[in-house]
Amino acid sequence: MVPVLVVALFLLRPASYWTGANVKMSADAPWGSPAARESMARLAHAGASVAMQVAFAWQPTPESDTPVLGADSQPDVVRAGLKDIKAAGLEPILKIHLWIPWHWAGQVAPAHPALWFRNYARTILPLVAVAREEGVATIVIATELRGVEKAEGWPDFVKTIRAAYPGHLAYDADNPEQAEAFQHWDLFDVITTSLYTALPDDRPGRLRVMRDTAGHLRALGQRWQRPVWVAELGLRSGQGVLSRPWMSPEELKVPVDLNIQRDVLEDWRTVLVRHGVRGISFWCWYTDPRAGGPDDSDFTLQNKPGEAVLKK
Repeated sequence: MVPVLVVALFLLRPASYWTGANVKMSADAPWGSPAARESMARLAHAGASVAMQVAFAWQPTPESDTPVLGADSQPDVVRAGLKDIKAAGLEPILKIHLWIPWHWAGQVAPAHPALWFRNYARTILPLVAVAREEGVATIVIATELRGVEKAEGWPDFVKTIRAAYPGHLAYDADNPEQAEAFQHWDLFDVITTSLYTALPDDRPGRLRVMRDTAGHLRALGQRWQRPVWVAELGLRSGQGVLSRPWMSPEELKVPVDLNIQRDVLEDWRTVLVRHGVRGISFWCWYTDPRAGGPDDSDFTLQNKPGEAVLKK
């Protein structure tokens, strides 16, 4: 007999094509608060069907072998977030990131990779248990870990997580080129990548780059016989961001341009869906319902014309 929980997880899988957002917890609007519930209701009203709840493991340096859960990503906090997401009628996906102070997660370079994988698995298992108990259908168990993508620890790591969780597992590569180079997609249920591709200023040129990128993603899915998701698709609402779309406001100060964010992300969405991408999660959304707004040049879609990209 198929376990009831497995059947429930199957029924809760996102539809064949979905849009959603990566949701980060704001310090002044923690999960479980009225503000967070309002924000999730607004995300659903904007047209999203999925909310990817971002949780963090933390380690002090790239070379460290001892990741731990972040203070804002303890099991009770994550559980409250999953409940808020479900209460808004959204499908929750748990998405786990690695936080290294003053470093990008892809710079992870543990001194002992096999030990690091064992410790990372042990660190996230409490969140995996919460996701299982809350009926979450998919977990992104790691995000943009370029520094260990060629390490040998992936099979044992994924085996450990699967022993504790009956749902779907995903890994988010940091760009399509890294996704093509990653050799462990057979361990996962979906091919998942972030997408912050540099683009030309002219729209015809942008569309050519988008179609070429989407074509590579379609071929990758066909090669591995897996559906393809874009787990992070983001663009700041600012002038001059297309050539360096990954740069934060701290790295690049630009004047606000609300329309460029909406227009380019709408083109991305259209091209990706036409090339068979099954799900798109935009970066990003906050639990503070007042985040973003007309004076904000950051990535969030909130309270901007960019919210329109969430509608089918």
